[in-house]
Amino acid sequence: MHESDPSRPARPGATRDRVLDAAERLFAERGVDAVSIRDITGAAGANLGAINYHFGTKDNLITAVFDRRIGQVSQDRLRALDAVEKAAAGRPPTLEALLEAMVRPEVERTMDAQRGGVAFGKLMARCLVEPNPAVETVMRRRGEPVVRRFDGALMRVMPQLTAEDVFWRMHLLMGALHQSLLMLGRRLPGGRTLRMDPETYVRRFVAFAAAGFRAELPPASTRRHP
Repeated sequence: MHESDPSRPARPGATRDRVLDAAERLFAERGVDAVSIRDITGAAGANLGAINYHFGTKDNLITAVFDRRIGQVSQDRLRALDAVEKAAAGRPPTLEALLEAMVRPEVERTMDAQRGGVAFGKLMARCLVEPNPAVETVMRRRGEPVVRRFDGALMRVMPQLTAEDVFWRMHLLMGALHQSLLMLGRRLPGGRTLRMDPETYVRRFVAFAAAGFRAELPPASTRRHP
C-alpha cells in the first residue's frame, strides 16, 4: 500500500505532531496570545476534540510546543558541554569551546528545516520576550540546568569574572544570537542579504562572543551619566 493511501491508519501520535507543528508555526509568526485554538485546528487539519484529547487546554498545548524545542536544544547543549569537558581531560577547556557548545545547537537547528528551521529560530526569540506564564515556566525548567552548568564552566575558565559579569555577558550574547538568527535571509540596509552556512556562522559568532567575554569593563568613574 502506498504511504499516501488515505485508507492506511495514521501512526500513533501523528495528529498530535501535526497540531504541535501547526501551533509552533503560528506562535512563531504571530505570537502566543494572538493565536486561537481555532487557528491551530484549521492549520493542522484537526478538530477541537483532538486538542482536548492530546493537550486538554491551550496552556498545556503552549507548554508542549515550547517544551519540545527548548528541551531538545537544552539536551544538545548539555551533551556538547559534556563532550568539551571530556576532551579537555581534566584541564580547563578553552573559552571558545564552551561558547561553541552553547551556540552550535541553536544555530544548527535554526538552519535545518528538519529540526525546526526558521520557525524554531523565531520561537526561541519569542521565549525571551513573550510574557506568557506557560512559556516562562518551560524556560525556567529547561533553562536553569543549562545556565548552572555553563556559568560554572565559564567561571572556571575565566576566574577573573564575577558571577554577575558572566550573567550579563551571557545575557547580551544570547540576545545577539537570537536577533542575528532572525535576520538570516532578510534583506539588510545597504542591499545585502545575510546568508551563511552553519559552520561559518558558528565560527564568526564564537569569535565575536569570545572577544566580548574577554573585554574589560571600563572603570565606573569613566562612565558618562546623563
